[in-house]
Amino acid sequence: MESKPIATIGLKPRADAADNVKEAKLHKACTDFEAIILRQMLKLMRDTVPKDGLFPQSHATEMYQGMHDAALADNLAQGKGMGFGDLLFRQLSGQILPYSKK
Repeated sequence: MESKPIATIGLKPRADAADNVKEAKLHKACTDFEAIILRQMLKLMRDTVPKDGLFPQSHATEMYQGMHDAALADNLAQGKGMGFGDLLFRQLSGQILPYSKK
């Protein structure tokens, strides 16, 4: 029977500061990637709406809607989002971080 020192019983291995930095960078990259996907999805959804209507759309209106969609996508990705970023993070964290917190 192998005995462990009393100080280490029940403790998890401590992650290095470098691992925490890698994890934070990976999480930000996954969140940014989800924002890009959401931005593209919103743009494609907006393209399906007919342009003719009661109010004609100017170039300024299209620019404003594009900026609004970009901000909306960023806010969605920062929150819970659609789950793409979390799924990607869980997939990649096992490959990049040796002691990932799953």
